[in-house]
Amino acid sequence: MSRRVLLVDSDVDALGALASALRSMGLVVENAADAASAVEQAYQNRPDVVLAARDAQRGGDVREVFQQKGDLTDIPVLFLVDKVVGAELGSDELLRVDIDQIVSRITELSRRVSRPPLPQDIRGDLEQVPLVDMLQLLTMNRRTGILGVTAARGSGEVRLSEGQIMDAVFRRLTGERALYRLLGERRGRFAFAPGEVPASRRIQGNTSMLLMEAMRQVDEATQRRSKLAPEGEVFVLEDQANLLELLEVPPSAGPGSVMPSSLRNELSKLLRVPRSLDELLDELNAPDLDILDTLLELKKSGTIKTIPLATLTTPLAAPEQIPVLRSLATRLVRPGFKPPPRLSIATTPQRLPVLAHSFRRITDIIVPPDTTTNASLPRPLGTLRLGEGVEVAVIGLPTDDAFAPAWALSLPGTAAVIRVGDAESVALEAHCEAVEVMLIDAENLIGAFDPTVPAELAALLRAALEAAAGAA
Repeated sequence: MSRRVLLVDSDVDALGALASALRSMGLVVENAADAASAVEQAYQNRPDVVLAARDAQRGGDVREVFQQKGDLTDIPVLFLVDKVVGAELGSDELLRVDIDQIVSRITELSRRVSRPPLPQDIRGDLEQVPLVDMLQLLTMNRRTGILGVTAARGSGEVRLSEGQIMDAVFRRLTGERALYRLLGERRGRFAFAPGEVPASRRIQGNTSMLLMEAMRQVDEATQRRSKLAPEGEVFVLEDQANLLELLEVPPSAGPGSVMPSSLRNELSKLLRVPRSLDELLDELNAPDLDILDTLLELKKSGTIKTIPLATLTTPLAAPEQIPVLRSLATRLVRPGFKPPPRLSIATTPQRLPVLAHSFRRITDIIVPPDTTTNASLPRPLGTLRLGEGVEVAVIGLPTDDAFAPAWALSLPGTAAVIRVGDAESVALEAHCEAVEVMLIDAENLIGAFDPTVPAELAALLRAALEAAAGAA
């Protein structure tokens, strides 16, 4: 059977990303938010290895707690770190992003305690044998074990006991939602491993009735997906500056509209940056059909818009333009300041996360590792690498007057400030004038500007380099 791993971290995003990566490598993964819930999970599922966040605020002292439980002391505990502090990692530390090393250590430590693998007596292709047919076969034969699935959108498993579905996991989802999503996968591979499964049960009810309901929901979800994003488009709020007004139920929606306020609030947070349908369905704690219906209403009302996949990644400039941009960048260093020179993009705090997301989609820009969208600003958005050691740093500058004390840290030495959208600020204009920094309106450079489209952001950066160098 697959090795069983227990992840302990209160950071849901970090936990989900690592859990998905490990499941795709064939591991059985359970999650816990703190040391207390980790102990409970360990008693229920007996992991081969525990991976806990090194930060005590996020995972607690898991090793110490396990050492106090006599029957858990033999379970190896390793710590996950986000970056190396000092010369090298400790013997019990693993870099969170190094998935191959994590899997290697898990295999090494669990070799002596894992049970020997049982034969996987059923393997197949989802295109030849749909998952629902395989589950019906296992149910009729009262089989016990784990049905693992590897599909295009991720990996998961369905756990059965005496032919009854006990639990399911898929990507970051568990229980019925995970089962419904797995049944919607049409391409991939499956393998059934017979053997014991954990006693815990997150899926209740008769399996035959459950599969009938699941297939109904899968069919309806497929229809809604085809209306929302037939080519895999991503979604983003149409107007970041008028967020609360946009999220009101439109008058045309009618009494049958499915737009719970909690869903609208969660969508308002997630759609500040472009997100795919799968990301939204994974992140939101609501039935998939409710989420899809809410997205349909928001799309119909013009509250959200779709972005084609082809526009999500772009180079900063064509290869023949790079030498010209490099020459312009060398003229931006202000006297008395060390390179690299800086450009600042000034906009409302609501738009800055969108800009940060678009920066990550420009292939010639190096973005900082810390991508926290709620961090205090100003903050770095990215660095333009133009070759031959020539770089230009780009800073995000919030235009709200509340951030005025922080402008003094960013504006000196800046080659130019590019103002985006309706980010009017008399105080910012006064600060720029005081330190003799040119203030440019984005629309004067390239016309109407959409910060959600990386290609338009790349055009703005090219134009800003030219304007700033011309005034240097």
